[in-house]
Parts: sequence; structure tokens; C-alpha cells
Amino acid sequence: MAGVSPRATVTTPEPDRAYRWAWLSLALYPLAVAAAFVVGEGLASLYGYESGSEELAPWWVALGAGGPALLVLALPIVVTFHFGRRAVAGGRPVAKVPMYVGAGLVALFVLLNLVSYVVGLLVG
Repeated sequence: MAGVSPRATVTTPEPDRAYRWAWLSLALYPLAVAAAFVVGEGLASLYGYESGSEELAPWWVALGAGGPALLVLALPIVVTFHFGRRAVAGGRPVAKVPMYVGAGLVALFVLLNLVSYVVGLLVG
């Protein structure tokens, strides 16, 4: 075939649809943050620590409440990676961007919570 580059990629409707769903799955993150907050605060209160109190919870409470909350927050990344990888496999390498955005949101959430806990330890 003259004039066709061997590196040219042909996209079909399926990778395009997966690419759109990868971006749309990022809309699940605000819901996941709210659900993670409810889970984390609920578990902390079950351990006997009220939200907004001056007393800093011990590390095992932070881990026991924060671990499941982090898992709840990370659930949408499964959806984002599913559709992103499907789009990349179908010839849309730009579909890695929503995967990076989703992973960055989860990493930012973890970092902010770790920093706030460490600052609370140092100040209190």
C-alpha cells in the first residue's frame, strides 16, 4: 500500500468509546472521596474517637480507619484503568492521561492525609 505509514494507527469505535469512558470514570472520584470520608470517620468513631476533637488518634486507629477509606477511594481507579488500558490496546495511547490523572488523585489524597497526620503529631 503506497503512501501508508507502517506506524499509522487505525482507531475503531471501541477504543474511542473506551477512551471516553476512561475520562468519564474520573467523575467517580468525588463520590469516592465522600464515601472514603464516611468510612474513615465512621470507623474512627467506632474506635471511640470523635471527628474534630482535639485529641489525635493513635497510629493504629489512623491505620485501621484510613486503610479501608483508602481502599474505598481507590475503587474508581480500577474503572479508569480498565477503560484506559482497553483504549491504549486499541490504538489510543493518549488514554494513559486519564489513568495518570486518576492515580495522581489517589496519590494526592494519601499524601495530604499523611502530611496532616504527621503535622498533627508534631504540633500536638
